[in-house]
Amino acid sequence: MQVTSVGDWLKLAVISDPHLGTKWGTPREEDSFDQFQEAIERSLDIGAQIILIPGDIFDTRIPKLEVWEKALRIFSIPLMRGRSDVSLAKTIDKPTEEISPLAFSGVPVVALHGNHERRTKGLKNPVEALEAAGELVHIHGATLIFDTPDGKVAIHGLSNVPDQHLLASIQAWNPKPVAGAFNIMVIHQSVGNFVFSTEERPSLALEDLPKGFDIYICGHVHFRADATVDGKKLILPGSTERTQLLLVEAQNPKGFYMFEIGKVMRQEFVELKTPRDFVYEEMRFENVDIPELYGATKSKVEELLSRPLKNNVKKPIIKVRLVGTLAKTASKSEFDEYSIIDEFKDRAIVNIGKDALVSPGLEDKLQLLREFKEKRLSIDEQAMALLEEYLKDAEHVRPFNIRGLYELLVEERDEEALKQILSVVQSLTDTEIGGDK
Repeated sequence: MQVTSVGDWLKLAVISDPHLGTKWGTPREEDSFDQFQEAIERSLDIGAQIILIPGDIFDTRIPKLEVWEKALRIFSIPLMRGRSDVSLAKTIDKPTEEISPLAFSGVPVVALHGNHERRTKGLKNPVEALEAAGELVHIHGATLIFDTPDGKVAIHGLSNVPDQHLLASIQAWNPKPVAGAFNIMVIHQSVGNFVFSTEERPSLALEDLPKGFDIYICGHVHFRADATVDGKKLILPGSTERTQLLLVEAQNPKGFYMFEIGKVMRQEFVELKTPRDFVYEEMRFENVDIPELYGATKSKVEELLSRPLKNNVKKPIIKVRLVGTLAKTASKSEFDEYSIIDEFKDRAIVNIGKDALVSPGLEDKLQLLREFKEKRLSIDEQAMALLEEYLKDAEHVRPFNIRGLYELLVEERDEEALKQILSVVQSLTDTEIGGDK
């Protein structure tokens, strides 16, 4: 829609997914607080008149008291910056008695709750508790209309909804742009091609988003991205803290957005200075033995540590993902990645992923299972065939009639099976004694 009433520029900060309290009890437990506080303080220094948080302020539904204490100190910062020059003009689907006047004693903070904070219907979540304390205004299926020196701004927010209910919730809410205002639609979901992880499916198609808004903002996804909805921008700010050690997070800096809203809109991504450096490296191997794997991995960590850092105060995070095949004599369990992690613990926070290393013969076994499926063998037949395959190279079981024993056990003829085993054992013993004479 064409905005006509906003005069010069309104400064809006968008700080998403702080996940306060994540990595608690680890060397990284202060990081989420450091980064959120930096984002709040820098946004205010730039001149933010409203701060918008699209969900997942906390990492858990019921945060520890220690997390609450740190969070409340940070949320007091906007309240102490002096009274803002914006005011709440009207609410839609949001009872005004839920909003504390304290929330407007400084720069107002508007927030959604995310999936990490969502609780069973009828129970209060931690974002609602922050609202009750006057730290922010919580929106869920509601609209807040602000008067500013430069015109009206309407924030339409839907907090996180379970995927199976999302489309119905949006249709029931059915938000409409406010005439003469700059209209912001904000959600906390996976949307379009943007998902939190490869295991997650998008909960909403881009075309399912309500139409007619000036900008769309989405939390939940932890890397920064953008798209277009109905000819308007969709912005995913990403999280301020790394909760996933994925390649996309190593490629994207952490920060927040500053929007200047007027007759046109300007945006700037502000990179944070407090996050640890994060380096992601994938190493590929073919028929590698364990000593070689140890040596190559340690050398790679040393190499990564030699690179210049942006943050020289905090130890960097190094993720090494091992991909490929082991030598025939090697077993994945023999590779103790924690010994390398411990060796470098004073210099870096090292994470080594070996899930993509394939043990010897695994591909052959998978192919065998595929063949069984094609042949439509029964479960008993598949089990017997697998047992024979696994034991075919085992010297000590050759004297036994494996198939005969298996069939006796399946038929619960345990005594006959035991007699066969004892007979073979006795025969082997007699042979060995005779050979010693």
